Amino acid sequence: MTSSTDGGSLMSTGLLKVAKRAQQYPEARFNSLAHLMDEEALGRAFRRIRKDAAVGVDGVTKEEYGQLVRAKLVEMLQIRVADPPFLRLLGKCLHVGVLDGEEFSEPGEGTAQGSIISPMLGNVYLHYLLDLWFEREVKPQLEGHARLVRYADDFVIGFAQGSDAVRVRELLQKRMAEFGLTWHPDKTRLIPFARPHVGKSGISEAGTFDFLGFTMYWSRTRRGGWRPGMKTRKARLQRALHNLGEWCRRHQHLPLKEQHAALTRRLRGHYQYFGVNGNIRSLRQLQHRLRQLWLKRLRRRSQRGRRLTWQRFSAYLEAHPLPRPRIYVQIWA
Repeated sequence: MTSSTDGGSLMSTGLLKVAKRAQQYPEARFNSLAHLMDEEALGRAFRRIRKDAAVGVDGVTKEEYGQLVRAKLVEMLQIRVADPPFLRLLGKCLHVGVLDGEEFSEPGEGTAQGSIISPMLGNVYLHYLLDLWFEREVKPQLEGHARLVRYADDFVIGFAQGSDAVRVRELLQKRMAEFGLTWHPDKTRLIPFARPHVGKSGISEAGTFDFLGFTMYWSRTRRGGWRPGMKTRKARLQRALHNLGEWCRRHQHLPLKEQHAALTRRLRGHYQYFGVNGNIRSLRQLQHRLRQLWLKRLRRRSQRGRRLTWQRFSAYLEAHPLPRPRIYVQIWA
């Protein structure tokens, strides 16, 4: 029997109960978990794997999954899990190999890149290495307010005092070294992001940074004030356009109705992730460029296709419109 979680994904009733109990009792240990790993659960996990996913994980920590200390990871798992069969199963997952095409590789250290359990184990590792350490040991010693935001192996820490940022940077580097990790030098930096003072040009002089596909910056309000803004990261927008263009090229032979349905799904998925208030311009840019790319490929389908004018194509889009850019999440009031 399965149930739907708040995120819309399916989870067995037993796993759902475990998740709720773990959240309700943070210090509780679980003595019997192995029985939840049945054939049905494995089937659900297999069906949820992205078929176009690439082997490996890219994140803030450099070569993270090749440097994880297995002994420390097992110790972390034993804090909440006291089921020996389940721990043995996890131990085997740490040593399992990965088959990528015709190449088979075995991890010398840490967890295997490409393994479906690697992101979960990496998340557990960073929970104890970073999340709890920051909340329990670091924040009480800071002069000003600070907040950590982490998703998988990407994280941002905001500080009210610049001196706290410099200090925590040094502590964090030592902390990660103790646990066998190093951060990516190109993605880890100190950025001034205080509410800007208005210059003569009225343009913000504060820095910007990228996080989870967005570029964070300060924007002007209608009343002349300042508020944080989010827009689609330039590289992410270019990648989305490239992927859409490649899809149109590979599937230009399909009937127009099927192409329209597939592009509609892709656009709607992009809007649902990047549709935050203040980012409507990037969404409109994506839709406009997609129209141009689609028309270009339709004109190359045949000799008749070359006679497809923009007016005729626009008339088709009026009858069968692509999804309009829409804001799904109101982050800023």
